[in-house]
Amino acid sequence: MKLRTKLTAMCAVLLLITAAALSGAMLWQVREQSYKNLTQRSEEKLAGLVSTFGEAVTRNYSTAESPSSQKAVLQYCFRNCGVDGGVLAVAGELLSAPTRIDPRSYLNLHLGGGVQTARCSAGGKDYLIVGRAVELKQAECQVYLVADTSYIRGELGQLLVRFLLLALGICVLGLFVVRWLIRRALAPLSQLQATADRIASGNYGERVSVASRDEVGLLAENFNRMAEAVETHVQTLTEQNARQQLFIGGVTHEFKTPLTSLLLNVDTLRTVYLPEEKREALLESMDSQLRWLEQMVQKLLKLISLGKSAQIKPSSVPELLEQVEEMTKPIMVKYGTTLEISCAADKLPMDKDLLCSALVNLIENSAKASSPGQSIRLRAEGNRLEVSDSGRGIPRKDLNRVTEPFYMGDPSRSKKNGGFGLGLALVKEIAAVHGAVLELESTPGAGTTVRIVFPASCNETVIGQ
Repeated sequence: MKLRTKLTAMCAVLLLITAAALSGAMLWQVREQSYKNLTQRSEEKLAGLVSTFGEAVTRNYSTAESPSSQKAVLQYCFRNCGVDGGVLAVAGELLSAPTRIDPRSYLNLHLGGGVQTARCSAGGKDYLIVGRAVELKQAECQVYLVADTSYIRGELGQLLVRFLLLALGICVLGLFVVRWLIRRALAPLSQLQATADRIASGNYGERVSVASRDEVGLLAENFNRMAEAVETHVQTLTEQNARQQLFIGGVTHEFKTPLTSLLLNVDTLRTVYLPEEKREALLESMDSQLRWLEQMVQKLLKLISLGKSAQIKPSSVPELLEQVEEMTKPIMVKYGTTLEISCAADKLPMDKDLLCSALVNLIENSAKASSPGQSIRLRAEGNRLEVSDSGRGIPRKDLNRVTEPFYMGDPSRSKKNGGFGLGLALVKEIAAVHGAVLELESTPGAGTTVRIVFPASCNETVIGQ
Protein backbone atom coordinates (compact mmCIF):
# COMPACT_ATOMS: atom_id res chain seq x y z
CA MET A 1 0.00 0.00 0.00
CA LYS A 2 1.32 3.43 -0.94
CA LEU A 3 2.10 5.97 1.75
CA ARG A 4 -0.48 8.35 0.27
CA THR A 5 -3.23 5.72 0.64
CA LYS A 6 -2.14 4.86 4.18
CA LEU A 7 -2.21 8.50 5.28
CA THR A 8 -5.59 9.05 3.60
CA ALA A 9 -7.05 5.99 5.36
CA MET A 10 -5.65 7.13 8.71
CA CYS A 11 -7.09 10.62 8.21
CA ALA A 12 -10.47 9.11 7.22
CA VAL A 13 -10.58 7.07 10.43
CA LEU A 14 -9.56 10.13 12.43
CA LEU A 15 -12.25 12.26 10.77
CA LEU A 16 -14.91 9.62 11.48
CA ILE A 17 -13.87 9.31 15.12
CA THR A 18 -13.82 13.10 15.50
CA ALA A 19 -17.23 13.45 13.81
CA ALA A 20 -18.71 10.71 16.01
CA ALA A 21 -17.25 12.25 19.16
CA LEU A 22 -18.49 15.73 18.25
CA SER A 23 -21.95 14.38 17.34
CA GLY A 24 -22.17 12.50 20.63
CA ALA A 25 -21.04 15.55 22.60
CA MET A 26 -23.56 17.80 20.82
CA LEU A 27 -26.42 15.31 21.35
CA TRP A 28 -25.56 15.00 25.02
CA GLN A 29 -25.45 18.79 25.33
CA VAL A 30 -28.83 19.15 23.59
CA ARG A 31 -30.34 16.45 25.81
CA GLU A 32 -29.06 18.03 29.01
CA GLN A 33 -30.16 21.47 27.93
CA SER A 34 -33.64 20.15 27.07
CA TYR A 35 -33.99 18.50 30.49
CA LYS A 36 -32.65 21.62 32.17
CA ASN A 37 -35.23 23.82 30.46
CA LEU A 38 -38.00 21.33 31.15
CA THR A 39 -36.96 21.03 34.79
CA GLN A 40 -36.96 24.79 35.18
CA ARG A 41 -40.46 25.08 33.68
CA SER A 42 -41.70 22.16 35.76
CA GLU A 43 -40.36 23.70 38.97
CA GLU A 44 -42.09 26.99 38.11
CA LYS A 45 -45.27 25.10 37.30
CA LEU A 46 -44.98 23.13 40.56
CA ALA A 47 -44.58 26.37 42.52
CA GLY A 48 -47.72 27.77 40.88
CA LEU A 49 -49.59 24.53 41.60
CA VAL A 50 -48.57 24.53 45.26
CA SER A 51 -49.62 28.18 45.62
CA THR A 52 -52.98 27.68 43.91
CA PHE A 53 -53.60 24.46 45.81
CA GLY A 54 -52.76 26.15 49.11
CA GLU A 55 -55.17 29.02 48.48
CA ALA A 56 -57.99 26.63 47.54
CA VAL A 57 -57.41 24.55 50.66
CA THR A 58 -57.49 27.69 52.84
CA ARG A 59 -60.88 28.68 51.40
CA ASN A 60 -62.52 25.26 51.71
CA TYR A 61 -60.83 23.51 54.58
CA SER A 62 -63.05 25.07 57.29
CA THR A 63 -66.00 22.98 56.16
CA ALA A 64 -64.10 19.74 56.73
CA GLU A 65 -64.35 18.20 60.18
CA SER A 66 -63.49 14.50 59.96
CA PRO A 67 -60.18 13.12 58.50
CA SER A 68 -62.03 11.56 55.62
CA SER A 69 -63.76 14.81 54.78
CA GLN A 70 -60.42 16.62 55.08
CA LYS A 71 -58.84 14.25 52.53
CA ALA A 72 -61.87 14.72 50.29
CA VAL A 73 -61.46 18.50 50.48
CA LEU A 74 -57.74 18.22 49.68
CA GLN A 75 -58.48 15.92 46.75
CA TYR A 76 -61.23 18.22 45.50
CA CYS A 77 -59.08 21.35 45.75
CA PHE A 78 -56.11 19.64 43.99
CA ARG A 79 -58.22 18.41 41.09
CA ASN A 80 -59.75 21.83 40.65
CA CYS A 81 -56.29 23.26 40.11
CA GLY A 82 -56.41 21.55 36.68
CA VAL A 83 -52.66 20.90 36.21
CA ASP A 84 -51.72 18.01 33.87
CA GLY A 85 -49.44 15.43 35.42
CA GLY A 86 -50.11 16.64 38.96
CA VAL A 87 -50.01 13.97 41.71
CA LEU A 88 -51.06 14.50 45.35
CA ALA A 89 -50.16 12.26 48.27
CA VAL A 90 -51.20 12.94 51.84
CA ALA A 91 -49.51 11.06 54.66
CA GLY A 92 -48.13 8.57 52.16
CA GLU A 93 -51.53 7.90 50.53
CA LEU A 94 -52.18 8.84 46.92
CA LEU A 95 -55.27 11.01 46.60
CA SER A 96 -54.81 12.01 42.95
CA ALA A 97 -52.64 10.06 40.52
CA PRO A 98 -53.55 10.58 36.84
CA THR A 99 -50.23 9.07 35.63
CA ARG A 100 -49.05 5.48 35.04
CA ILE A 101 -46.14 5.74 37.43
CA ASP A 102 -46.01 6.18 41.18
CA PRO A 103 -43.68 9.15 41.83
CA ARG A 104 -43.24 8.07 45.44
CA SER A 105 -40.98 5.27 44.15
CA TYR A 106 -38.50 7.82 42.79
CA LEU A 107 -38.67 10.75 45.23
CA ASN A 108 -38.60 10.69 49.02
CA LEU A 109 -40.16 14.01 49.95
CA HIS A 110 -40.19 15.45 53.45
CA LEU A 111 -40.96 18.80 54.94
CA GLY A 112 -38.15 21.32 54.64
CA GLY A 113 -36.43 19.27 51.93
CA GLY A 114 -37.20 21.68 49.10
CA VAL A 115 -37.88 20.71 45.50
CA GLN A 116 -36.57 17.37 44.29
CA THR A 117 -36.33 16.04 40.72
CA ALA A 118 -35.84 12.61 39.15
CA ARG A 119 -35.72 11.03 35.71
CA CYS A 120 -37.13 7.60 35.02
CA SER A 121 -38.40 5.28 32.30
CA ALA A 122 -41.46 3.08 32.46
CA GLY A 123 -43.59 1.37 29.85
CA GLY A 124 -41.24 2.41 27.08
CA LYS A 125 -41.51 6.07 27.93
CA ASP A 126 -39.31 8.62 29.71
CA TYR A 127 -40.53 10.84 32.54
CA LEU A 128 -39.34 13.83 34.54
CA ILE A 129 -40.66 13.98 38.13
CA VAL A 130 -40.61 17.17 40.20
CA GLY A 131 -41.91 17.09 43.79
CA ARG A 132 -42.16 19.09 46.93
CA ALA A 133 -43.54 18.45 50.43
CA VAL A 134 -45.80 21.14 52.00
CA GLU A 135 -47.90 21.36 55.16
CA LEU A 136 -51.46 22.54 54.70
CA LYS A 137 -53.79 22.77 57.74
CA GLN A 138 -51.56 20.47 59.74
CA ALA A 139 -51.63 17.88 56.95
CA GLU A 140 -48.34 16.85 55.27
CA CYS A 141 -48.89 16.88 51.51
CA GLN A 142 -46.53 15.70 48.77
CA VAL A 143 -47.20 17.48 45.50
CA TYR A 144 -45.69 16.01 42.32
CA LEU A 145 -45.56 16.95 38.68
CA VAL A 146 -44.88 14.11 36.24
CA ALA A 147 -43.92 15.18 32.68
CA ASP A 148 -43.67 12.80 29.74
CA THR A 149 -40.22 13.45 28.18
CA SER A 150 -40.37 10.83 25.44
CA TYR A 151 -40.53 13.61 22.85
CA ILE A 152 -36.94 14.54 23.82
CA ARG A 153 -35.79 11.08 22.75
CA GLY A 154 -37.57 11.51 19.43
CA GLU A 155 -36.02 14.92 18.89
CA LEU A 156 -32.60 13.51 19.73
CA GLY A 157 -33.14 10.73 17.20
CA GLN A 158 -33.96 13.26 14.50
CA LEU A 159 -30.91 15.33 15.48
CA LEU A 160 -28.76 12.19 15.39
CA VAL A 161 -29.80 11.48 11.80
CA ARG A 162 -29.03 15.09 10.85
CA PHE A 163 -25.68 15.01 12.63
CA LEU A 164 -24.75 11.74 10.93
CA LEU A 165 -25.59 13.12 7.50
CA LEU A 166 -23.68 16.33 8.30
CA ALA A 167 -20.72 14.35 9.66
CA LEU A 168 -20.73 12.12 6.56
CA GLY A 169 -20.72 15.18 4.31
CA ILE A 170 -17.94 16.79 6.30
CA CYS A 171 -15.92 13.55 6.21
CA VAL A 172 -16.30 13.20 2.44
CA LEU A 173 -15.35 16.82 1.86
CA GLY A 174 -12.55 16.55 4.41
CA LEU A 175 -11.17 13.44 2.70
CA PHE A 176 -10.96 15.26 -0.62
CA VAL A 177 -9.15 18.15 1.05
CA VAL A 178 -6.88 15.83 3.04
CA ARG A 179 -6.05 13.75 -0.04
CA TRP A 180 -5.17 16.92 -1.97
CA LEU A 181 -2.99 18.17 0.89
CA ILE A 182 -1.28 14.79 1.26
CA ARG A 183 -0.64 14.58 -2.48
CA ARG A 184 0.84 18.06 -2.44
CA ALA A 185 2.92 17.34 0.67
CA LEU A 186 4.22 14.05 -0.73
CA ALA A 187 4.89 15.38 -4.23
CA PRO A 188 8.57 16.10 -3.38
CA LEU A 189 8.92 12.52 -2.10
CA SER A 190 7.45 11.18 -5.35
CA GLN A 191 9.89 13.34 -7.27
CA LEU A 192 12.67 12.10 -4.99
CA GLN A 193 11.68 8.51 -5.68
CA ALA A 194 11.58 9.10 -9.45
CA THR A 195 14.98 10.79 -9.35
CA ALA A 196 16.41 7.93 -7.28
CA ASP A 197 15.11 5.45 -9.88
CA ARG A 198 16.75 7.42 -12.69
CA ILE A 199 20.03 7.59 -10.77
CA ALA A 200 19.82 3.86 -10.09
CA SER A 201 19.41 3.39 -13.86
CA GLY A 202 22.72 5.16 -14.45
CA ASN A 203 21.69 8.81 -14.90
CA TYR A 204 24.02 10.10 -12.19
CA GLY A 205 23.55 13.74 -13.20
CA GLU A 206 19.90 13.79 -12.07
CA ARG A 207 19.00 16.13 -9.20
CA VAL A 208 15.89 16.98 -7.19
CA SER A 209 14.57 20.53 -7.33
CA VAL A 210 14.28 21.92 -3.79
CA ALA A 211 11.20 24.13 -3.38
CA SER A 212 10.76 24.26 0.41
CA ARG A 213 12.79 24.62 3.58
CA ASP A 214 10.94 22.01 5.63
CA GLU A 215 12.06 18.48 6.46
CA VAL A 216 11.27 17.28 2.94
CA GLY A 217 13.30 20.16 1.47
CA LEU A 218 16.25 19.34 3.73
CA LEU A 219 15.93 15.68 2.72
CA ALA A 220 16.05 16.74 -0.94
CA GLU A 221 19.17 18.85 -0.31
CA ASN A 222 20.88 15.94 1.45
CA PHE A 223 19.83 13.63 -1.38
CA ASN A 224 21.34 16.02 -3.93
CA ARG A 225 24.59 16.13 -1.97
CA MET A 226 24.60 12.35 -1.81
CA ALA A 227 23.89 12.09 -5.55
CA GLU A 228 26.68 14.55 -6.28
CA ALA A 229 29.08 12.52 -4.15
CA VAL A 230 27.99 9.33 -5.91
CA GLU A 231 28.41 10.98 -9.32
CA THR A 232 31.85 12.26 -8.39
CA HIS A 233 32.84 8.85 -7.06
CA VAL A 234 31.53 7.12 -10.18
CA GLN A 235 33.36 9.58 -12.42
CA THR A 236 36.54 9.01 -10.44
CA LEU A 237 36.16 5.25 -10.70
CA THR A 238 35.40 5.58 -14.41
CA GLU A 239 38.47 7.72 -14.96
CA GLN A 240 40.59 5.36 -12.89
CA ASN A 241 39.26 2.40 -14.84
CA ALA A 242 39.98 4.14 -18.14
CA ARG A 243 43.47 5.03 -16.95
CA GLN A 244 44.03 1.48 -15.75
CA GLN A 245 42.88 0.09 -19.08
CA LEU A 246 45.15 2.54 -20.88
CA PHE A 247 47.94 1.70 -18.46
CA ILE A 248 47.53 -2.03 -18.97
CA GLY A 249 47.32 -1.58 -22.72
CA GLY A 250 50.45 0.54 -22.68
CA VAL A 251 52.35 -1.94 -20.53
CA THR A 252 51.32 -4.78 -22.83
CA HIS A 253 52.38 -2.81 -25.87
CA GLU A 254 55.69 -1.70 -24.38
CA PHE A 255 56.61 -5.16 -23.14
CA LYS A 256 55.63 -6.93 -26.34
CA THR A 257 58.43 -5.68 -28.61
CA PRO A 258 61.43 -6.17 -26.30
CA LEU A 259 60.15 -9.54 -25.10
CA THR A 260 59.67 -10.72 -28.67
CA SER A 261 63.16 -9.54 -29.52
CA LEU A 262 64.61 -11.28 -26.47
CA LEU A 263 62.85 -14.54 -27.32
CA LEU A 264 64.18 -14.39 -30.87
CA ASN A 265 67.70 -13.67 -29.63
CA VAL A 266 67.55 -16.55 -27.16
CA ASP A 267 66.29 -18.86 -29.89
CA THR A 268 69.12 -17.68 -32.14
CA LEU A 269 71.72 -18.39 -29.47
CA ARG A 270 70.30 -21.88 -28.98
CA THR A 271 69.95 -22.91 -32.60
CA VAL A 272 72.46 -20.89 -34.62
CA TYR A 273 76.21 -20.97 -34.39
CA LEU A 274 77.59 -17.43 -34.23
CA PRO A 275 81.13 -16.14 -34.17
CA GLU A 276 82.29 -14.85 -30.84
CA GLU A 277 82.02 -11.19 -31.87
CA LYS A 278 78.42 -11.52 -33.08
CA ARG A 279 77.57 -13.60 -30.04
CA GLU A 280 78.91 -10.87 -27.73
CA ALA A 281 77.05 -8.17 -29.69
CA LEU A 282 73.82 -10.15 -29.39
CA LEU A 283 74.34 -10.60 -25.65
CA GLU A 284 75.02 -6.90 -25.25
CA SER A 285 71.81 -6.13 -27.15
CA MET A 286 69.88 -8.52 -24.88
CA ASP A 287 71.50 -6.96 -21.82
CA SER A 288 70.51 -3.48 -23.04
CA GLN A 289 66.89 -4.60 -23.60
CA LEU A 290 66.73 -6.26 -20.18
CA ARG A 291 68.06 -3.14 -18.49
CA TRP A 292 65.52 -1.10 -20.41
CA LEU A 293 62.75 -3.40 -19.16
CA GLU A 294 64.12 -3.20 -15.60
CA GLN A 295 64.07 0.60 -15.66
CA MET A 296 60.52 0.65 -16.99
CA VAL A 297 59.35 -1.81 -14.32
CA GLN A 298 60.93 0.36 -11.61
CA LYS A 299 59.15 3.43 -12.94
CA LEU A 300 55.87 1.54 -13.15
CA LEU A 301 56.21 0.33 -9.58
CA LYS A 302 56.98 3.86 -8.39
CA LEU A 303 53.99 5.21 -10.31
CA ILE A 304 51.67 2.62 -8.74
CA SER A 305 52.94 2.93 -5.14
CA LEU A 306 53.26 6.72 -4.91
CA GLY A 307 50.27 7.31 -2.65
CA LYS A 308 51.35 4.57 -0.23
CA SER A 309 55.02 5.45 0.05
CA ALA A 310 54.84 9.24 0.30
CA GLN A 311 56.05 10.78 3.60
CA ILE A 312 55.30 14.47 3.34
CA LYS A 313 56.80 16.89 5.87
CA PRO A 314 58.32 20.41 5.79
CA SER A 315 61.71 20.09 4.09
CA SER A 316 64.45 22.45 2.93
CA VAL A 317 64.12 23.56 -0.68
CA PRO A 318 67.85 24.54 -1.02
CA GLU A 319 68.85 21.04 0.15
CA LEU A 320 66.43 19.55 -2.39
CA LEU A 321 68.00 21.55 -5.21
CA GLU A 322 71.52 20.53 -4.12
CA GLN A 323 70.46 16.88 -4.19
CA VAL A 324 68.94 17.32 -7.68
CA GLU A 325 72.11 19.04 -8.92
CA GLU A 326 74.26 16.17 -7.67
CA MET A 327 72.05 13.50 -9.25
CA THR A 328 71.84 15.25 -12.65
CA LYS A 329 75.58 15.75 -13.18
CA PRO A 330 75.91 12.52 -15.26
CA ILE A 331 72.92 13.65 -17.36
CA MET A 332 74.49 17.03 -18.04
CA VAL A 333 77.74 15.35 -19.11
CA LYS A 334 75.91 12.81 -21.29
CA TYR A 335 73.96 15.43 -23.26
CA GLY A 336 76.53 18.24 -23.11
CA THR A 337 74.23 20.67 -21.31
CA THR A 338 74.57 22.80 -18.17
CA LEU A 339 72.23 23.30 -15.21
CA GLU A 340 71.53 26.77 -13.80
CA ILE A 341 69.89 26.83 -10.33
CA SER A 342 68.24 29.77 -8.54
CA CYS A 343 66.43 29.48 -5.20
CA ALA A 344 64.04 31.96 -3.61
CA ALA A 345 62.20 29.55 -1.30
CA ASP A 346 62.98 28.16 2.13
CA LYS A 347 60.73 25.21 2.98
CA LEU A 348 57.85 23.29 1.45
CA PRO A 349 55.85 20.31 2.75
CA MET A 350 57.12 17.45 0.61
CA ASP A 351 58.58 13.99 0.29
CA LYS A 352 62.10 15.03 -0.69
CA ASP A 353 62.98 11.77 -2.47
CA LEU A 354 59.82 11.75 -4.58
CA LEU A 355 60.15 15.43 -5.47
CA CYS A 356 63.83 14.92 -6.30
CA SER A 357 62.81 12.10 -8.64
CA ALA A 358 60.26 14.38 -10.32
CA LEU A 359 62.78 17.19 -10.87
CA VAL A 360 65.43 14.75 -12.17
CA ASN A 361 62.85 13.44 -14.69
CA LEU A 362 62.04 16.98 -15.82
CA ILE A 363 65.72 17.92 -16.15
CA GLU A 364 66.46 14.71 -18.09
CA ASN A 365 63.58 15.45 -20.47
CA SER A 366 64.92 18.98 -20.98
CA ALA A 367 68.42 17.65 -21.60
CA LYS A 368 67.11 15.22 -24.21
CA ALA A 369 65.23 18.05 -25.96
CA SER A 370 68.21 20.47 -25.86
CA SER A 371 71.23 20.79 -28.08
CA PRO A 372 74.76 20.43 -26.68
CA GLY A 373 75.93 23.68 -25.10
CA GLN A 374 72.43 24.85 -24.11
CA SER A 375 71.45 25.56 -20.49
CA ILE A 376 68.64 24.09 -18.43
CA ARG A 377 67.22 26.32 -15.69
CA LEU A 378 65.98 25.00 -12.32
CA ARG A 379 64.24 27.64 -10.24
CA ALA A 380 62.46 27.63 -6.86
CA GLU A 381 60.35 30.63 -5.93
CA GLY A 382 57.64 30.85 -3.29
CA ASN A 383 55.39 27.84 -3.75
CA ARG A 384 56.69 26.95 -7.25
CA LEU A 385 59.39 24.68 -8.62
CA GLU A 386 60.20 25.33 -12.28
CA VAL A 387 62.33 23.61 -14.94
CA SER A 388 62.78 25.36 -18.30
CA ASP A 389 64.92 24.88 -21.40
CA SER A 390 65.47 26.36 -24.85
CA GLY A 391 65.16 23.06 -26.74
CA ARG A 392 62.95 21.89 -29.57
CA GLY A 393 59.70 22.22 -27.53
CA ILE A 394 56.51 20.18 -27.64
CA PRO A 395 54.06 20.35 -30.57
CA ARG A 396 50.73 21.95 -29.67
CA LYS A 397 48.81 18.78 -30.57
CA ASP A 398 50.80 16.79 -28.01
CA LEU A 399 50.85 19.34 -25.19
CA ASN A 400 47.64 18.10 -23.51
CA ARG A 401 48.61 14.40 -23.73
CA VAL A 402 52.26 14.25 -22.77
CA THR A 403 51.35 13.47 -19.14
CA GLU A 404 49.41 10.33 -20.16
CA PRO A 405 51.25 7.07 -19.39
CA PHE A 406 53.15 5.69 -22.42
CA TYR A 407 52.19 8.62 -24.65
CA MET A 408 55.09 9.67 -26.87
CA GLY A 409 54.66 12.38 -29.48
CA ASP A 410 57.64 11.09 -31.50
CA PRO A 411 58.04 7.38 -30.63
CA SER A 412 61.16 6.91 -32.73
CA ARG A 413 63.00 9.77 -31.05
CA SER A 414 61.81 8.65 -27.59
CA LYS A 415 62.92 5.08 -28.17
CA LYS A 416 66.25 6.34 -29.39
CA ASN A 417 66.69 8.31 -26.16
CA GLY A 418 65.58 5.34 -24.04
CA GLY A 419 62.18 6.80 -23.11
CA PHE A 420 59.03 4.99 -22.04
CA GLY A 421 56.45 7.76 -22.10
CA LEU A 422 56.23 7.55 -18.29
CA GLY A 423 58.38 10.48 -17.15
CA LEU A 424 55.80 13.27 -17.17
CA ALA A 425 53.07 10.85 -16.01
CA LEU A 426 55.27 10.05 -13.01
CA VAL A 427 55.92 13.77 -12.36
CA LYS A 428 52.18 14.51 -12.54
CA GLU A 429 51.39 11.77 -10.02
CA ILE A 430 54.13 13.00 -7.66
CA ALA A 431 52.70 16.53 -7.87
CA ALA A 432 49.19 15.20 -7.15
CA VAL A 433 50.48 13.34 -4.07
CA HIS A 434 51.76 16.70 -2.78
CA GLY A 435 48.48 18.46 -3.58
CA ALA A 436 50.29 20.43 -6.29
CA VAL A 437 49.45 21.13 -9.94
CA LEU A 438 51.65 20.42 -12.95
CA GLU A 439 51.73 23.27 -15.50
CA LEU A 440 53.30 23.00 -18.97
CA GLU A 441 54.19 25.79 -21.40
CA SER A 442 55.96 25.04 -24.64
CA THR A 443 56.72 26.69 -27.96
CA PRO A 444 58.07 24.46 -30.74
CA GLY A 445 61.64 25.46 -31.50
CA ALA A 446 61.85 27.83 -28.50
CA GLY A 447 61.76 25.56 -25.46
CA THR A 448 59.55 24.20 -22.70
CA THR A 449 58.76 25.30 -19.14
CA VAL A 450 57.29 22.88 -16.57
CA ARG A 451 56.10 24.09 -13.15
CA ILE A 452 55.08 22.22 -10.03
CA VAL A 453 52.80 24.68 -8.22
CA PHE A 454 51.98 23.94 -4.57
CA PRO A 455 48.90 25.38 -2.82
CA ALA A 456 49.45 28.96 -1.62
CA SER A 457 49.14 27.85 2.02
CA CYS A 458 52.18 25.58 1.61
CA ASN A 459 54.55 28.53 1.18
CA GLU A 460 55.92 28.97 4.70
CA THR A 461 58.93 31.25 4.12
CA VAL A 462 60.38 33.10 1.15
CA ILE A 463 64.01 34.17 1.17
CA GLY A 464 65.66 36.82 -0.97
CA GLN A 465 67.63 35.92 -4.03
